[in-house]
Order: sequence, then C-alpha cells, then structure tokens
Amino acid sequence: MTDFGVALAFVKDSRGFLLMQHRDEHAPGGANKWGMPGGQIDAGESPLDAAHRELFEETGLVVPNLRPFWSGPRPGGQDIPKPVMLHAFYGTTTATQDDVVLGEGQAMVFVDPRDIPELDTLVWVPVLLEVLEHHVEADIAPGGVVEGLRHRGEDVETQ
Repeated sequence: MTDFGVALAFVKDSRGFLLMQHRDEHAPGGANKWGMPGGQIDAGESPLDAAHRELFEETGLVVPNLRPFWSGPRPGGQDIPKPVMLHAFYGTTTATQDDVVLGEGQAMVFVDPRDIPELDTLVWVPVLLEVLEHHVEADIAPGGVVEGLRHRGEDVETQ
C-alpha cells in the first residue's frame, strides 16, 4: 500500500518537444533534477484532476486532452523513503515557450527529446518516456493505462 499518489503531466508541443521542469534545491526527492510537471494528489481528488491542477499551478497551461498512459508504484529507487503511486498522463499543446509561466522550480521548458538523455533526470523519467513512446507510437492501451512496466526488455523494480 502506498502512502500517497502523485500525478504527472507529459506534455508535448507542436514540435514534439516535451515540457520538463528543472526542480530547485528545495524539492523533496530529486532536488536539482529534471522531471515533468506534477505533484501530490490531494485528498478526494482524482489523479486526472490532480494532473490538470499541478500542470496549471506549475506552468500556467491548460491542456484539456490529458489522458492516462501509465499508473503504478514509482519505478526505481529515489530519495523519498515512502511508497509513491505514480499516475502519468500525456497530452499535446499548441502553447509555446512564451506561454509557459514558471510557477515552481528553477526552469520549466520544452526540451528536444534528443537532449533528454543528457539531463540529470529523476530515475523514473527514462523509464516512463520509453513507456510513453510505445503507448503513443504503438497505441498500447488506447485511452487506458499500461499495466506492468518493462524497460529495455527487463522488469523494472517498483519498490
């Protein structure tokens, strides 16, 4: 059983660049690392509502077409000692960098996917990006949630 849930928004712009947040030094679990906009799901709030709320609070963007692509225990280890249930959503936007408001962190920018491997990301970012790539390109579980998680052909530790 997890102590709390987190909703994440994976948002691509018209160029296919992914909106990413450079967390600041005060961020719990993953200070100064890159990740996606998102945060804790409030009591009584659905994961989708939390994704919309967090995205707006952190970026000023409204992305009505967010849809789930993965849900499960946080992949890999990280420096948050309690279990976390992640709910990842994907959407697209016509917004540009000029439309993004920095509401939290050091930076909130659209990143060319080819540059992401060079960033110091949270441990789950490459795993969920691979799941997203397969979900979007192969249309795995359209409109639903990908069950289970494998990374490069191996089971991913989800404790």
